[in-house]
Amino acid sequence: MSLMTKADWPYFKLIQMDPELMQHIGPILSEIELKSKFEQRIRPWQENEAQWLTLIVKNKITNNFVGSIAFKLDSIAFERAEIGYLMLNKYQGLGYSIEAGAELINYLFNTVQLSKLIAHCSTINTASWKVMEKLGFKREAELKMQTKLKEDWFDDYGYGLINPALVI
Repeated sequence: MSLMTKADWPYFKLIQMDPELMQHIGPILSEIELKSKFEQRIRPWQENEAQWLTLIVKNKITNNFVGSIAFKLDSIAFERAEIGYLMLNKYQGLGYSIEAGAELINYLFNTVQLSKLIAHCSTINTASWKVMEKLGFKREAELKMQTKLKEDWFDDYGYGLINPALVI
């Protein structure tokens, strides 16, 4: 994994404009809106709440782009961050989300020293919540009518993972 940089614009655009990938995430943005979102993602990280830090995931052997994984501090006071991930369809189910997620979790708990990580996904995004569960996240909530995509409302699952060093 590596920090997303200006050179990664084609990769960011590829995943963010994929209708199949975005069906559970959000609308496909115009290129101008997407470029603005990209510029926010590559800004130097200020350790602010709500600023996403995005990493590019590549195959370690071929160096092919696989997807991205990111986090944002959800609450500095409560030492909590939210994570999210997007992998190209052809790489889903091959363990890339699990491997990248495990590395990110290790970093956030052991280096950043966060107490808890959270993640959310649509209840119908089975692949995503299975990744969360394989990473050790526990389902903590089912949020009714949480996300509106186009004209439809969707329920979301809320997941949490407590830093094992804090568990007695």
